[in-house]
Amino acid sequence: MTIALQSTLAASLGVQQLANAFSPAFDHLRILRNLIIPMPEGCAVRTARIDAVVVCETGVYLFEIKAWRNAFVYRKKSDQAPPRWFLRLQGCNRAREVKDPAWQGGRKTTQLRSLLPDDLRLQYFVLLPCEGVALEGVMPAAVITQQDLPYIARLVRNNGRTARSYPLLDAQAVERTVQRLLEVQGELSLEDHLRNCRACGESGARAPMAAPAWPTANAIGLQ
Repeated sequence: MTIALQSTLAASLGVQQLANAFSPAFDHLRILRNLIIPMPEGCAVRTARIDAVVVCETGVYLFEIKAWRNAFVYRKKSDQAPPRWFLRLQGCNRAREVKDPAWQGGRKTTQLRSLLPDDLRLQYFVLLPCEGVALEGVMPAAVITQQDLPYIARLVRNNGRTARSYPLLDAQAVERTVQRLLEVQGELSLEDHLRNCRACGESGARAPMAAPAWPTANAIGLQ
């Protein structure tokens, strides 16, 4: 029994689940996969990948898709530092520390927010699409499983239509928004992003070890 599915398979599974959940709720829907965006100067990696982007009547919804399966997901909170995230394989007492997916999704959303019009609703979620995943303890509302998706689709539809904090998007506006997202990506490709990640890893290996901003020394990069 493995703790993570291959990331590409999990992403494909997650995109299919998004289509199944959001299509009944919206007449006009577009889903982009592997959107690559530039990150601000000074970031360790010059680009970021957004696994899936749903563009629909009520706005733009970003999904950080994690391949974790057959595991319990939980956090350890501290007053002095951000929460630490762990996976524990079902039937096992030992746990692995993983990168904070809510932080990952939040930083990408903040950057994309700065590149899009202010009157466009932008929200992110962390989707765990694989089987056998259970959330333990109090989790951020943005962390969801496949069972939550139909409810989330109805929620964003109803909230968007009733709150009216942002204008609703008709079919043409949905297409314009998709085009704007592709313009943000520009000539960037998934290969460019993977190359940037490798370059960052290589430079980090050559650089002297420094104390992390918060305890992630034992984190592993499970996607």
